[in-house]
Amino acid sequence: MTDKKNSPFATDLLNSAPTQIKMAAAEKELQKVQKKQQSTAAKQQKQQKIEQQIASVGKPFWWMMTMFICSVIYLFPEAVFNAALTDVAGGRNSSHDDLRAVELFGRTISGIGVTLLLADMLLSGKRVARVGRALGYFCLIAVLVWPTVFFGQKWLVDHFIIDASTPEERQQAYLSQVLRSALIEKSIQFEGINYNPDQAHSGTEKTFLSVFGGLVYADDKLVDDLSQKKRMIMEKFVRDKAMSRFDSHYQDYDEFRQTLRGKYQEYADGSAKYNRALASAPDRSDEYWLDTQNQVKQGWEKYQKGVTAYEARVESRAQKIAPKIHDYFERRNKCADKKKGNSRNRCFERLQDGYDREIKKYSIPYIPPDDWLIREEISTSENVGNSIIAGVMTFGLFTAMQAVDAATGGDAGLKDHRMVYTNDVNHYKNVLMVKMEPDFIKESGGYPLGINSLHTFRVHELTSLKVNKKLKQKGLSLPTAWSITDRRTFDKAVASKVRQQADIEWRKNMRAKNTDMPPNLSWKAFQRHSDIQQRIAKRMGDLYVNPTLADWNNRQFKQQIIEPNIQRKTTEYLNVLEAQKAEFADGGIFEATGKSALRATIIPPISMSISLALVLLTVLKLPMKLVELVQAKQAKPTTEKSTKPYVKPAITMTILASIFVVPMSIGGNEYTMEDSAMNYFFEQMEKNDSASISFALKWLLVTQPLVQPIGSTIDNTFSITKGFNAISEPLNQFDLAMLPEHDSSDHSAKKSTAKPTLKLPLTVNTNVDGARVSVMNIKPRYQPGMLLPPGGYDIKVSAPGHQDVRQWVYLKADKTQFTIKL
Repeated sequence: MTDKKNSPFATDLLNSAPTQIKMAAAEKELQKVQKKQQSTAAKQQKQQKIEQQIASVGKPFWWMMTMFICSVIYLFPEAVFNAALTDVAGGRNSSHDDLRAVELFGRTISGIGVTLLLADMLLSGKRVARVGRALGYFCLIAVLVWPTVFFGQKWLVDHFIIDASTPEERQQAYLSQVLRSALIEKSIQFEGINYNPDQAHSGTEKTFLSVFGGLVYADDKLVDDLSQKKRMIMEKFVRDKAMSRFDSHYQDYDEFRQTLRGKYQEYADGSAKYNRALASAPDRSDEYWLDTQNQVKQGWEKYQKGVTAYEARVESRAQKIAPKIHDYFERRNKCADKKKGNSRNRCFERLQDGYDREIKKYSIPYIPPDDWLIREEISTSENVGNSIIAGVMTFGLFTAMQAVDAATGGDAGLKDHRMVYTNDVNHYKNVLMVKMEPDFIKESGGYPLGINSLHTFRVHELTSLKVNKKLKQKGLSLPTAWSITDRRTFDKAVASKVRQQADIEWRKNMRAKNTDMPPNLSWKAFQRHSDIQQRIAKRMGDLYVNPTLADWNNRQFKQQIIEPNIQRKTTEYLNVLEAQKAEFADGGIFEATGKSALRATIIPPISMSISLALVLLTVLKLPMKLVELVQAKQAKPTTEKSTKPYVKPAITMTILASIFVVPMSIGGNEYTMEDSAMNYFFEQMEKNDSASISFALKWLLVTQPLVQPIGSTIDNTFSITKGFNAISEPLNQFDLAMLPEHDSSDHSAKKSTAKPTLKLPLTVNTNVDGARVSVMNIKPRYQPGMLLPPGGYDIKVSAPGHQDVRQWVYLKADKTQFTIKL
């Protein structure tokens, strides 16, 4: 052991398998413990770093980075909404539906923005120390805040602005919107306002149009002055608007009438086909008649075969039965000649029983024995001769008995016939032919024996009945007593069937085209048909005049369509403008119209201003957030926080000044210059104690045109509004289910229940003939012109080969027709 050599025993022990395995297992366990210690140390180090970041800026770096990224991402849809709202509110042909769509988009984005803002403000310290806890708090805030903001915005606007408005405000808002439209059509001009609707609208013009309605609405003096000239303004506005689009309207009319002529050509071709079908009646009658004669001929051939088969069957049975019957009579005669008394009777009974058993073997009707006998006539000479011979043979006794019998009323032994039997097979065949005739009648379908010619078979009553039955199966209706010799009635029945088939085919084709017109209408009658007028009404929309014909040139189109529409539209506008203010109150006929106008007048400038301020505020706060990110990454407490408390307020004031002061001091446009006529409106606002609103609108006119192009560029690049519109329908339905449009107060509801509800005709036009229109939120099936209470309706338009379109429309007194294109 002193030479440090391993003993054999120790070497074997160390190299043994159990020891090696234990050492390897111990080594692995040690590595696991070391890794766990390293992981714990890393987590502690990471948590210590997070705590240092929280101690430094109140939040960990990862949370601040998440909020920073979310703020940047949020900035994109907010800027897009700002641009989209400017496009809609400042658009020339924007509708209430367009405003509704962009409002839905804005409320969705606002909910997200407020959620991010509150999450950034409220979540700090231990709440965001761990990822799971931070995400849990964030989801809780989102679930509470987003619906509150989404629905709260609408409720606040409707409750405190729209529903709380007075009838005067609603009527004035409607007038301001009409004047805005008149300005767009150049029906009125304001001195000093260089607005040209024919030029492409930039962000400046769109912002101006967004604000103009609110400026006019706020100026009571201007509204009063213009109200005195409203009839003249309305007539010029409607005429200018109609004539500015005359070429477009006439082009649409011309395209449609060409399409209608093509439809008439299809209709005329269908009528010609229908007439050809009717004209084919004689040929069809000949075909049916030939078929009938073939049927008769086949029946005659079948009858003849039946007779032949019947005769063969009777012949066979006659061959078998003739000797049996002949033997029967032979035996019966022997019984009569040889037997006497009871013996004779028993002999007859035995023969009769044997006869009955024999007859049953042949499957024929029972035939009494005497029916087989042949009647043989006895002549007078034979009777006299037999009497003389009998008298001679009896020495006159027979003659004396004849005399006595004749005296007592007898036949004196003189017979006119006698019954004899025979073994002639033909006789038995003739008897069976008669006796078995019922079997033949049954087999032949009712025909008796003895029909010897085709003519006799043809004119048989049963033949007419059978032919009539077959013809009824083919759709020919003939009288029950019809005879096959009556060709005239047959021709009438065929003509009736041909007309019936032609009518069925015609109605089928008409149903496929969603119409119900009779054939052979002239072009003039075709145009005036109610179905065609409905199609014209769908295509013409608000321009439709009953009846509208497709033969008018542009001069006639102007006289028959444009001029009546100008008068009608002018009257509609004036009816609203000259209506009593009470009709704009809750429950009044123009309540929805006034509220819609007020919404279009007031809400866009307010939403646009708030959105613009949020965009600018978010942009200017991003650098501050970036600085905070750097501080959080370094995990060093800021000395400014303790030594310079005025830094953050100073930064906040700087940001606000950058947003609201800098644009007003360095920029401007033709609508905000001091010498601009728009200053008149701002001055009127300031005189009405609305200086803050005047400043906000002027700031909006200056700042919005600078930001709007940025949002439009972002939207054109990323198609954010298109993506939202593609998925917004469920959200739209949910929103209307929770807060219907212009939700009335309890007082209004009671008033409307006390007063009969006004019903208006709903008409939905589309660009595809035969399209199906459905109103999804009511039970009654859609019919053009159906009467419904004013309100919102979910319209679905579908047609084969086209993608379904669903859109909410708002039925009101001045808007009862809607166009939805596939």
